[in-house]
Amino acid sequence: MKKLILMALGFWAFSGSAQPLLSLKKTPKTLRPVIEKVAADYSQNFDNIKGDTVSISDNIIVFASKVAPSDALSTSITKYTDPYSYTWQAIMFQSEDYEETSEKYKDYYKQLNGSTITFFDKTKYKLNGPFDTPDEGRAFASSILQLDPSNRNLQFFKVEVSMDYSLPQWIVKVLIYEKVSDDQIRPTNEIPIN
Repeated sequence: MKKLILMALGFWAFSGSAQPLLSLKKTPKTLRPVIEKVAADYSQNFDNIKGDTVSISDNIIVFASKVAPSDALSTSITKYTDPYSYTWQAIMFQSEDYEETSEKYKDYYKQLNGSTITFFDKTKYKLNGPFDTPDEGRAFASSILQLDPSNRNLQFFKVEVSMDYSLPQWIVKVLIYEKVSDDQIRPTNEIPIN
């Protein structure tokens, strides 16, 4: 009987001390509903989720975001005047540990890739995009997700999960923005060959 009680106490002590370590590894699955809220306000330049002005410079105004994932370290909305566009950004994780940051990056990508989001007009789309495998030898990795099926009115809508190294740590971000193709920003003029 004493052995059984000692074993039960030992198991209880072990599970009590192991629990916090296990919960630190787990990433909450709260990202998709927030991305859906932000996407619903995308066509309004995020006006309904835009908070107070944080900073103003020549071509950029940064606002606080009223919508944020519960595990985000910070969120913001940036207005660019040239070219005119908006970006919503959430810094989700940062650490000096490459492996841990790489796992978070992969987990956030998995939460979003293949997920369905509903826009302001009640249309539903899947987010799809290739996974950019991180490498400690590179200072960044970036997985860009697009809408499937594509929609002409939302053809530039992008969701990006990125992992960047900014001395002294790795940072995982999730962004929503409008990406116009480079040839539309700077059209090439063909020079006739004589």
